[in-house]
Amino acid sequence: MVAQFHPSKDILLTPQALWFGDELAPLLGWYHPARQCDLGGSRQCGVVLCPPFGHEYMVSYLSYKHLAIALARAGFDVLFFDYNNSGDSANAEGDRVALWQANILAASRQLRDIAGVQHISLFGLRLGALLAASVVNEVEAAALIMFAPAVSGRAYCRELQLLRNMSALQADTPALNQELTSQVTEDELTGYEFSAVTRSSIAKLDMLKMPVPEIPVLIIARDDVIGQEEKLVAHWGQTNAHVHLSTSPGYATMMPADAYATKVPNELLLDVVAWLTSQFDIHPTQPSIANTVRTSTRMQFNEHTVIEELVTFEGLVGVVSRPEQHNPAQRTAVLLTNIGANHRVGTHQLYVNLARSMAASGFIVLRFDKSGIGYSKANADGKENDVYGTSGLPDMQSAMQFLRNHYDTENFIAGGLCSGAYFCYLTALAEPDIKGLILMNQLVYHWNEGDSLDIRKKQSIKSTHFYVKAIRSLHTWKRLLRGQIEFRKIFVKLSKRVQKRLHIMSQAFVTKFVESHHFLGKIARQFRQMEARGTEILMIMDAGDSSVDLMTENFGRHGVLLGKSPRICLEIFKGSDHTFTPRWAQQHVIKLITTHFSERFEVGSATVEK
Repeated sequence: MVAQFHPSKDILLTPQALWFGDELAPLLGWYHPARQCDLGGSRQCGVVLCPPFGHEYMVSYLSYKHLAIALARAGFDVLFFDYNNSGDSANAEGDRVALWQANILAASRQLRDIAGVQHISLFGLRLGALLAASVVNEVEAAALIMFAPAVSGRAYCRELQLLRNMSALQADTPALNQELTSQVTEDELTGYEFSAVTRSSIAKLDMLKMPVPEIPVLIIARDDVIGQEEKLVAHWGQTNAHVHLSTSPGYATMMPADAYATKVPNELLLDVVAWLTSQFDIHPTQPSIANTVRTSTRMQFNEHTVIEELVTFEGLVGVVSRPEQHNPAQRTAVLLTNIGANHRVGTHQLYVNLARSMAASGFIVLRFDKSGIGYSKANADGKENDVYGTSGLPDMQSAMQFLRNHYDTENFIAGGLCSGAYFCYLTALAEPDIKGLILMNQLVYHWNEGDSLDIRKKQSIKSTHFYVKAIRSLHTWKRLLRGQIEFRKIFVKLSKRVQKRLHIMSQAFVTKFVESHHFLGKIARQFRQMEARGTEILMIMDAGDSSVDLMTENFGRHGVLLGKSPRICLEIFKGSDHTFTPRWAQQHVIKLITTHFSERFEVGSATVEK
């Protein structure tokens, strides 16, 4: 299937998603054509945007997209892509640093091919800058831009390992299921594989020991801590008079803990565009027509072949994963919608791996970005990263209709984490064709337009389980005596939870003797009604997450008010966090979901390993 994009008021030539590179391990990229019609020509320079690693990739994604748009407006052809084993790209075996360096070379060749440009420039943030610098001569780049570069690979690895060791997840927490391994290993970092081999390969990269590139170089310093940018400029400047340092602010606000809080550093991006335009003049040319691009590819996942197709519908973009041998009788599709403001790959690639796992088991799976997230259209009011925007439900309904029209599906399983779970819940209430629900750590059952996510976060507290555990710790009492704990706020919130639980207990007592939903609360009634029409509901939670308290307040301890129907399954386990960051938790959740729904729906491919 070829994805057809339609021009918006902001972009004359819209971005095109494509697969490229190794056919066995393809890369996903976004090609932004230069706006030659507006400028009367092209700068004959393509810019390859090399992303950073892990969490930094997720929170900087929106800024990378805005940079690509700004460069295209200025006459540059741009390719923004995902490395192997990251984003939407396929997994591949081998030394990851060598793979990622080869990916940059492949992206440069692809951009030369589809845009016909004479020159290539490289842009990279953090590890992306270090990788770009390491291949700048092989690419034969004409310019290099590095934003907050990781000058020393060894120092970069030490910094990330220090952050990992400070995480509360580093401690070994016994799991509810004794078969689970709940230790965060040395070979992972915030949910991403970061093996000893990878760390060793990165540690060998050092800009101060690399040959100094003989091309114009722009280095942008980070504004949160003192880095090595000035030292690098002084070193490279000894042999290259065209090395420039920028201290434009914007790094700190672009790189928050959560993607929804990121702020695109527009002034800094304009500085980047201005510097690059000073290096390349406009050349009068006719608008070129790009060669045919791949919008469908196949890849291996757990010894199964999965087909992935890049699609667009109603201004929304997504990726469909499906089995190579599709069973026409299988008419159930899976919808995965955004986790907060993270684009469709999901935190730690959770949605990518879940989609491919379910596709390998025979399902058609669409992971897509709702309005205002990733490369999908903006909200009606132009907002981006509007986590609980009212467009969420219509977007889900548009996705369902798209799958009906193009894949002949009849029934749907809707899945999401946090805000994604909320929109799946709303869709299931409105659409009887939702026959399955995957609700992971759902924090909201009702959201008023105009509510603030920031205020909700400030008003919320951790789970009761967390405080019961913390009260046994001497460290907690020391913090309390130092005034470091908001005791009054926590006490008030916990008191309200107790009141709600007592109310739920009374409901549970009454329903033992009276077979009526009349005595249940609104949300419990809604779940009973969905179950009665045949909807399979799987709720997955971490024991320390506040979603457990929300569930208990609405359904009673262990979901007692939901009854004993086999269609409602509640899974709670310890040792993870809200987004299932540890790799063991991700693997457990993916296996649990795939096995659960493969057993309940007829699928036409190999079943998952149990």
